Amino acid sequence: MLQDSFVESLVVRKNGINGFIFTITAIVIAVILLAFLNVYPWLNWGSDVIPVTSFFSVALVFGLVFLLKQQHKEYEFEMSNDYFECAAIRGKNKREDLVSFSIKECEYIGPVTSDRYKNDKEDAQLTLKLTDLADFPIDEKYWYFFLTHDGYKMLVVFHYKPEMYQVFRRYNPRATMPMRMPVLNKKKEEEDG
Repeated sequence: MLQDSFVESLVVRKNGINGFIFTITAIVIAVILLAFLNVYPWLNWGSDVIPVTSFFSVALVFGLVFLLKQQHKEYEFEMSNDYFECAAIRGKNKREDLVSFSIKECEYIGPVTSDRYKNDKEDAQLTLKLTDLADFPIDEKYWYFFLTHDGYKMLVVFHYKPEMYQVFRRYNPRATMPMRMPVLNKKKEEEDG
């Protein structure tokens, strides 16, 4: 009898230098708008406009906080037996389901360092990057699924965990890139023995 398998992962997207520049630019523009919004009307019409300008100032600050909070993005994916699901979490509260499919549907499962990756990337109509960096380096820690799902050729890049390999080999051995099986608890066994 097969044992159920469950693998779950949460990856926080790093905004990088573009996110930093966006944050600084948004704050600087907001400060300039706040100064203009409060000083100019006060100089022209006096202190009678302070309640109105205060309302717009508070609205501007809340808008800035909302905009900066939306820059935070996380990807959550889980594999339950042969079923893969992923979702994007924006601003730590809005969850959007992206895609779900069976691992058995995959034409290829392997690292982005494989010979096939470049051709699969060009053939894909849709690319989904569940990685910590939008422009991730070609490294063994990033793997991908290549599949046809709902009529689209899709490439799903994700952060690889060693316990995933056994699930890939169990449910889709022909499409999974062959490699040595990772030994998960070898260190613990050596200490006990």
